[in-house]
Amino acid sequence: MPDRAKLLKPADLPENFTRALYKIAPYRGCAHGCRYCDGRAERYYVEGDYERDLEIRGDIPERLAAELPSLRERGMVSFGSGVTDSYQPVERANTITGRCAVLLADSRLALPVQVMTKSSLVLRDLKTWSRVNDRAGFVLLVSLTSLDESLRVAMEPGASSFAERLETLRVFKEAGCVVGVLAMPFLPFISDAPDSIRRLYTACAEAKVDFVMPGGLTLRPGRQKDFYLHALSEYRPKLLEPTLALYAEERPSGMPFAGAGKRLFESVTPIRREFRMPYLMPHRAFARFIPPHDSLRLLFRDMLELYAERGVDTAALHAGAEAYDAWLLGLRRAFRRRRNLPDDWLEERFAEAARDGELDRVLGNERLAVFARRVNLENGRLDYSSLRLEGSV
Repeated sequence: MPDRAKLLKPADLPENFTRALYKIAPYRGCAHGCRYCDGRAERYYVEGDYERDLEIRGDIPERLAAELPSLRERGMVSFGSGVTDSYQPVERANTITGRCAVLLADSRLALPVQVMTKSSLVLRDLKTWSRVNDRAGFVLLVSLTSLDESLRVAMEPGASSFAERLETLRVFKEAGCVVGVLAMPFLPFISDAPDSIRRLYTACAEAKVDFVMPGGLTLRPGRQKDFYLHALSEYRPKLLEPTLALYAEERPSGMPFAGAGKRLFESVTPIRREFRMPYLMPHRAFARFIPPHDSLRLLFRDMLELYAERGVDTAALHAGAEAYDAWLLGLRRAFRRRRNLPDDWLEERFAEAARDGELDRVLGNERLAVFARRVNLENGRLDYSSLRLEGSV
């Protein structure tokens, strides 16, 4: 291969948010033109006009084809990032994502895939992604925060309509895929009112969405914040002053003052609990296609968040999760150093540790060890609404 960075460079551990071990971003910049997008922020160094001077990475299918035959580790491949959308309008002509889909559907090593998008163009590749789903698993994550189409026109002018996005979710769900909604960011004073959030959750439930991940708006000082405030001054000028007050602290993270996040949480929580809608990709979904050693890692991290939200002391769980991460990372690094090990070595090594008690000793917590045994040996699945461990689904 040419002397360049690997496309499929695996992470040390799967990422909590995407569940991914691998990431592919076919483009840089995004013609959807969302007025709030933090991809415009200086920290991402996107040159030129963010929504017009797009970087089209046309060599990605070639690089993917070259790397897939020698890939050794199963893990989720995530398409998209905070600075692009894999199905933005230029994909229609360039078909970079579509060609990658074909390669992944036909690859020797069956890899699950996740796509994050605001575009119904992903429907073009439904048959190919369905093939990936049949072999290894496919997750579609669609960004959607409101049903108000006038808001979409003003704030997401290049993206598909909200109705088209809901229909896309329905179609992929009917095809047997896992589907989720990225309900982020709820815009302050625009789409964060409880009645608006309830309408969104109602529509998601009707589309049989598996989970909804809510989140608030971050405005990083500089280009992103300035661009959004200018758009807001044209769309809802009366909201400019209260919005400025929310973000007056100019935090580098772009977060509003602490009370604003708490208010959004208090608005969303009773609604999502009423609908029994997980705010994380549920265990029953990702356990189907993430290798068991990584699936357990993701489950522990989810549990830390789920239990902390309910006020449960997570100190013992945190210690066990940290010990498990260190142990798994050691195994993974040994596997990557030794090319003579078989491709399934990690999975076999984990299965052996679960059977012979090594995993129990790693966790150092009898209660957590019993839980892990039920997950690994009895196909237990944690329900993220009730927090009960249930049988295989």
